[in-house]
Amino acid sequence: MWTVLDIAIGLAAVFLVFSIVVSGVNEWVAQLYARRGEYLREGLQRLINDGAIYRRVLHHPLVGSLYRERAAKGKPPSYIDPNTFAMAIADVLLARARVSQPDGVVEHPPLTMDALRSALRTPALAASPVAFSLGPIIDRAGDDLGAALQGIQTWFNSGMDRVSGWYKARTRWLLFWVGLALAALCNIDAIEIAATLNRSPALRSSLADTAAGIVDTGRVGEVAIADLRNRAPTQAEWQSMRPVLEGLRTAPGTLPIGYECLAAAFAAPEIASRVAGGVAAGEEIIDQRTVWSACAQQARHAIASGSPANGLMKLLGWILTAAAGTLGAGYWFALLTKAINIRGAGPRPEAKAPDDKQG
Repeated sequence: MWTVLDIAIGLAAVFLVFSIVVSGVNEWVAQLYARRGEYLREGLQRLINDGAIYRRVLHHPLVGSLYRERAAKGKPPSYIDPNTFAMAIADVLLARARVSQPDGVVEHPPLTMDALRSALRTPALAASPVAFSLGPIIDRAGDDLGAALQGIQTWFNSGMDRVSGWYKARTRWLLFWVGLALAALCNIDAIEIAATLNRSPALRSSLADTAAGIVDTGRVGEVAIADLRNRAPTQAEWQSMRPVLEGLRTAPGTLPIGYECLAAAFAAPEIASRVAGGVAAGEEIIDQRTVWSACAQQARHAIASGSPANGLMKLLGWILTAAAGTLGAGYWFALLTKAINIRGAGPRPEAKAPDDKQG
């Protein structure tokens, strides 16, 4: 039982670190392509459901100023404060209603309950989906402008909750594909790792000690697990994880992570910064072409000597690793904490049989 528990702890420790890396890569891609902002814009468009009002809200100074470039151009913001949205759309409704008034009316009316009700009844808005959505909210507020704006905020938040659901569902799939690519590139095979842990007591003990340190501090390097729900690791935090990754790679018994052909190329720390030319490993110069040639030869040998069943088993191991990465660092940290607590309790001592006679 305790061997199985140690194997589970070792796997959970590997999956925890892997989840942090996968989440970090996914967050970098999300920021690069402004995925959150795109989902926010799509959610706003469906919530408002009126093209003219939607475009005016995006260009309103309260919302447009959130763009890095000019209003409604470039990468959209990832978040809009509900109060900002409520004020912006209320102002847009008043401005839109003013367009349908006689030419003599040029002043922008103050934001009041009467002005909002009148705006929703004007020809420019009476048939708009916005009027059908906001009409009951305005009526329920009575003469309380603050309650009306709070109702608009609640309407906005409910729409954004739906957008969050879309984003999370899409993110799970992206995490899986990012995890599968990383598992294949780094050869992180959950099945092979479990088999290696089963054969090596020293490796199990080493990983258990590493896991216990993570549980005690709540950190992997300088990365606080609790902070990962709100942000990705910073550059300094990524650097602080290098000793942890190196410790996993060089643990007693050696985890089956990576490829043999790359081991020599990355044995020296300075090699990563000298990609363009050859690098020194001891007295030997390793050229990139030599490394890739060795990798190609190793791949051909694995294909020629391996069976389809072994190939499918390897693919299954990568898929299991990718699936583990989608669960997130928080999940694996919680599981690791429970497992470490069980392990710390240790096996129950055997009960001594009572003496038949008292001396």
